[in-house]
Amino acid sequence: MKWPKDEGSQCPSCGQRAIVVTSDPIDQAIAGRAYRVAGFTYNRCSACGEEYFSAGQVDDILRAANAAARQELGRLSGDDVAAIRRGLGLTQCQLASRVGVSVGLVTRWERGTVLPNAMADRYLRDLSAHPELVDAGELIARESRGPYRPRARSIAARATKL
Repeated sequence: MKWPKDEGSQCPSCGQRAIVVTSDPIDQAIAGRAYRVAGFTYNRCSACGEEYFSAGQVDDILRAANAAARQELGRLSGDDVAAIRRGLGLTQCQLASRVGVSVGLVTRWERGTVLPNAMADRYLRDLSAHPELVDAGELIARESRGPYRPRARSIAARATKL
């Protein structure tokens, strides 16, 4: 399939023949803030406003927006995360287990398509500065449930107490 589509192509969303090729800057939200990235040619429907990007462009747009966010927020880059992990002798799986996130999230941090949150960024910096914490460290958090919240008892366990 040719990308971007020709001007006047049919919009998959509204059905109008209103597709235009544009290089307008793109606003991408990262960590609750909007970052404007430029340098991409993509399609927009002039009738409904829907925007269309190639599969490869999506990762590139996310990397560019995350780079801007990292610079503004002072966060680690994907290369920094990978260097810290390798310097500590950890696999992506081991690092994910330490931080309490999925392996896929660590991969996306290292690829630069996702920005590490402030807690993960601080923890990685602490591990880098104090490698002895790797051996002493345990799980510090979990994506869905932090260690500060007790696990809900099952309905069966509650019923036996009644």
